[in-house]
Amino acid sequence: MPQLAHMFTDEPPAPPRGSIAPTLPCVDFLNAYNLRASRLLAQCRREGGQLALLWIEVAVLAPPGRMVGEAEREGLIHTASQRLRNRVRSSDEVQRVGERAFAVMLLKAGVDEAALVEQRLLQALRGTYGVEGQLTQLALRIGTAVFPEDGRQAGELADAAQRSMRV
Repeated sequence: MPQLAHMFTDEPPAPPRGSIAPTLPCVDFLNAYNLRASRLLAQCRREGGQLALLWIEVAVLAPPGRMVGEAEREGLIHTASQRLRNRVRSSDEVQRVGERAFAVMLLKAGVDEAALVEQRLLQALRGTYGVEGQLTQLALRIGTAVFPEDGRQAGELADAAQRSMRV
């Protein structure tokens, strides 16, 4: 999966001695995505179904003259993940991958359904977020891939979705 490598080269800073790391290393997010997506793809193969993957990358846009701290950035990403989860069906999955990406796996969805959900999610994530009393916005890039047309493995689908990314 060479396309994914760029997202996972930044290791999170080591926690101070004696403390607990606040987040999992990025590679654990990738392993969790591969495991869950592989299970869903196996289910699709057994049932002859489809699965659409929406790959969403987010970046925090700081207002002019202000820096966004790590806790603030993490709070904003968490709020965005809740918005994502609230805008998909209960049978669909939203999974964080790395520090600034999400994999939205839509069961029994093809290209047309994925396009509708993509528009709904873009509208849900755009706009202003209030974090720690400050207004902040997200920049979004989203790409779509559909099993089996765009790939038969989790990594192939992720790469195809990333190649199709647009703002």
